[in-house]
Amino acid sequence: MRRVSDHDIDYPARLAAVVAAFQSGGTAAALEALQPIAYHPEPVTRRRSIPPAREVEVFRRDAWTCRYCGQPTVFLPVMAFLGHLFPDQFPYDPHWRAGVTHPAVSACGASVDHVVPVTRGGTDDLDNLVAACWPCNARKGDFTLQEFGRDPRQPAATDWDGLSSHFQALWAAAGQPVAMRPWVSALALDPSLLFPQRQ
Repeated sequence: MRRVSDHDIDYPARLAAVVAAFQSGGTAAALEALQPIAYHPEPVTRRRSIPPAREVEVFRRDAWTCRYCGQPTVFLPVMAFLGHLFPDQFPYDPHWRAGVTHPAVSACGASVDHVVPVTRGGTDDLDNLVAACWPCNARKGDFTLQEFGRDPRQPAATDWDGLSSHFQALWAAAGQPVAMRPWVSALALDPSLLFPQRQ
């Protein structure tokens, strides 16, 4: 069975044993030493995107908190706006390139995870979606909860909103970028914001 719980496996020691086997016994010995941690990739289907309105519904239900580790998360458009407004102090790259993106983005960015992965037949139904911080979402990947070794926690009562209540002011300050318009509807903001009347 595939596992993501790296704490259960001493990978450095296992890989050292593989290299030692290779040096002392060649490829066949290394292959034998590699068998206990052999990993066979599975084909990954292209992920469909979850509509913004559904994402916001999940975030609000889960109090903008990672259901796996309990950490508060921050609405990614808010961090994108901060990057636009303060590029030297809070660099933001839409592709999250290392070295040009503030570490807060990958540390606490809000994401939605499929409890049963799409590659395992999971759906976009609300009961199969949970809020997750990016580190937990990345660690879980396409693993089942059993393989991940962790079940989603019940969200705690909190007034944390992932800073989403500041979206409108930050969007206006950033010049109302068109790419962020879907979030106006998803957050149920005033629709006239999308097409302001000309003066």
